[in-house]
Amino acid sequence: MISQLPEVPSLAAMKTKYKDNHWGTSVKRLPWDSKTNKTPLEELISFTMDERYNAKHRSQIPEEISLINSIVPLRCHYCGSKEFIKYGKYKTGINRFQCKTCKRTFNNLTNTIFDSHKIPISEWFDYLIHLFEFHSIKSSARDNKNASSTGKYWLLKVFEILKNYQDDIVLDGTIVFDETFFTVVESKRTYKDGNKLRGISRDKICIAVAYDGFRTIILSENVSKPSSKSTLNTLKGHIKPGSKLIHDDEHSHQVLVKELDLTEEFCKSSYQEFLSEEENPLTPINKIHSYMKKFMRNHEGFSRDDIQDWMNLISFIINEPENRYDKLKLFLKMAISTPKKVRFRDVMSKKVDTKPFSTNPVQIRNFFLKNI
Repeated sequence: MISQLPEVPSLAAMKTKYKDNHWGTSVKRLPWDSKTNKTPLEELISFTMDERYNAKHRSQIPEEISLINSIVPLRCHYCGSKEFIKYGKYKTGINRFQCKTCKRTFNNLTNTIFDSHKIPISEWFDYLIHLFEFHSIKSSARDNKNASSTGKYWLLKVFEILKNYQDDIVLDGTIVFDETFFTVVESKRTYKDGNKLRGISRDKICIAVAYDGFRTIILSENVSKPSSKSTLNTLKGHIKPGSKLIHDDEHSHQVLVKELDLTEEFCKSSYQEFLSEEENPLTPINKIHSYMKKFMRNHEGFSRDDIQDWMNLISFIINEPENRYDKLKLFLKMAISTPKKVRFRDVMSKKVDTKPFSTNPVQIRNFFLKNI
């Protein structure tokens, strides 16, 4: 006879209990830090963790100061005036400037994502490379000995730098184009007669993806089902008139052919299942769709409000330079030269929703597999 199972706690209760607490409230603090007589094992663990933490959180090195000083500011980082003078150095050795217009002093990092940073820029190296290589934000933060909130905060900084990354990308030559779709969060799903909507429905978010053999653009159309209007508004500034468009003959694509005077080649979706990868002209875009879905699976639960920010990031990862260290260098140059300050209290002050999600055993199991 099977004994009665204990009552299953709500998912919200488990999230409150297990949310990062099993990793400790601090990546540096250990349970026995306050003890005066530590055991040999505790001493060894403390020494090892301190050594690793300090390696990940070293102070500014001369090479970093040299990098910061090598950049010539174009304008005041406060008022934008181009009238400023060299005004000595900070005690760290970083060059200081004074604006002739607003009289404020600044350095090359003022009002950038690195402003008032407590840890060196080099700390970003591992974080960004992990981000480019499909690591989740949580796992990257743990690998780098950072709090999980640091990983989320830095991601928002990355989003800010890449906000306009795709604005000036214009594809030309032979362009392969097709849409892919992401589903809204579970709490916003629509049910009809107790069943989820299937196919391309209001529960989908349409993403336009186009590739010319060199560059990729990935843009949300801000609709669930593409229309002539949404397709034209999304892509008209990113395709050079007179180019060749390869697509699946979706009706909404024809507006691009007409308005931009494009030649076209199409392969209907119903035909593609009978073609090999080599024969299918849409294979390049299908591979990008697959990459996108794989990448976003590692960030399950992402806010759909930020979906264009995620697409900017994926576009940046896919596009040249191909080498991850060259890509790292490009991002850091963009970040240092872009006065965009992101304050922690402004972007991380949202309250956590503690409303119970479910007592469904499947959801509970998935929660444990993902978080424990």
